[in-house]
Amino acid sequence: MRKSFLLVLCLAFAGMAGSLTAEPSALVTNPADMRFIELKEMAKFLEEDLDMGKGITEVVGKKVIDHRFRKAGMPDPVKEQVSYSMVVREMPVDELNAAFILKGAVDSSKFLEFADKRYYRYFANLQKQNIEAKPKIPVNTRISDKAARVYPFAFRDAEALVSYFDDYTIIATVPRGDYSLVADIIKVLDGKSELSQQQPARISFMTSFVPLAQERQEIKTFEGQHEGFVAKARSGFKKVTNKKAWAGEKKMTDLEGNLKSAMSGVERFSYNVDAIGKDDGYAYDISMIFKCANPQEASRLRDLLLAWLASNSAKALSEEDMVSFKSNKVSTNNDTCVFSVKLGSSAAEQYQFSSMIMTLMMQDRRFNRLFKS
Repeated sequence: MRKSFLLVLCLAFAGMAGSLTAEPSALVTNPADMRFIELKEMAKFLEEDLDMGKGITEVVGKKVIDHRFRKAGMPDPVKEQVSYSMVVREMPVDELNAAFILKGAVDSSKFLEFADKRYYRYFANLQKQNIEAKPKIPVNTRISDKAARVYPFAFRDAEALVSYFDDYTIIATVPRGDYSLVADIIKVLDGKSELSQQQPARISFMTSFVPLAQERQEIKTFEGQHEGFVAKARSGFKKVTNKKAWAGEKKMTDLEGNLKSAMSGVERFSYNVDAIGKDDGYAYDISMIFKCANPQEASRLRDLLLAWLASNSAKALSEEDMVSFKSNKVSTNNDTCVFSVKLGSSAAEQYQFSSMIMTLMMQDRRFNRLFKS
């Protein structure tokens, strides 16, 4: 659970890109517009590109990755039929109402065991970071007569939940006690509400939140990629044996520290996804919008993000990745910094973008630790 914003940034865009495919749109704002997208082709592409093409899974180990996913109850989408959809609702500032729906043979008992462990570990990590948070306990309930397990947020008036029945697993984040979106999704999945005949030509979603004091502290105290006991020991060894390598790690440590400092001062975070129907599917505009204290802070954040992108893009990206990488843009407008991505409507372009994001993630030891810990 303890990731710096740098990893969260990758996860956010990987989640968006990995869940958005050309046709139909997996992201909708009305449960009646849901369409399930098969994961097989995406999974096969990533397996071939990351493992056979780049050898990137050697960083963690393909068997380790497979084992961890199976241990969490997730089936192999290359070997078994697994599909997904996403339903979101626009809410007032500081509220999120979104659901990710899997259709396939997910082992609910294993998945809930995995979720419980990550949940309790999150509160343990808050204690290590000296952030006051009263430990909370997951609660079993029923939504539209379907089993669900609810995980209260540490600081916000919100909940994460997992509902499971038949071949469906719903993973959602909702305002506390408001299960209306999940209930509407269940109605459609149960056949009690009809699916629409056609998806809208344009689907838009935006959410915003103002960081709480505890969340600002979390950002500041996230362990950076070049921090922690092991990283410091490695850095100390390099300082003696390879001064050039040590200088490079120190530069990245300073960059991450400055970026965390800048992120902790952001006044409001906003996320926007715009899906536009084309002849061959949906194209996507994805933006992360950072409202800063003043134009100077916005420019500082832009420069730090660009420096981080430049540093990480040089590590293991292929020529195809670099084409996708150019779809990233960081700009400023007065006191606002915007990280945006434009994805065309072809599945090939969107698959390659997902591979590029995964390549960056799998170079990060914090991401690897999710599988090795």
